[in-house]
Amino acid sequence: MIHSPGPVRIRPATNTDRRALETLIEHDLGESPYAGIPAYYLRLAFDGRPGESRVVVAERGTLVVGLALYGEVAGAVGAGRLHFITVTAAARLEAIGASLCAAAVDDFRRRGTRLVVAEVPAHPVMAGGFALLARCGFGEAARVADYYQDGIDLVLLQRALAPRDG
Repeated sequence: MIHSPGPVRIRPATNTDRRALETLIEHDLGESPYAGIPAYYLRLAFDGRPGESRVVVAERGTLVVGLALYGEVAGAVGAGRLHFITVTAAARLEAIGASLCAAAVDDFRRRGTRLVVAEVPAHPVMAGGFALLARCGFGEAARVADYYQDGIDLVLLQRALAPRDG
């Protein structure tokens, strides 16, 4: 049994969270070629572009233990995109990633979104993300071979939302 040091609360990020969120992204993706993608969407979220990117955090006490970045698909009606989800290594076995995903999906549903997509590199560093998205109801819809580099495909995952989809 895992001992949890306290309840986790999911809430919208504030400017005071910014450095902690940047650190989470850096820790999760490090020097991988994909680190710039969530960093870009994080900048958009804090630069007041909520249609393109919003961010919620998982917080235990005063410590940020996870984040979800998401927003609308530009030019589309009723389509959202999940940009990135991460949690600290210590929080990985507590379903906090799934709670963050559920918070983003709930926000999409409130806004009338009918389809949520995630574009994920088929790279070993993203294996945990694929597993999380599968647990959250996402399935592979398309694949672009060798998109990032030879042998690294772009995988398009999707989840349709019904008005009362859970």
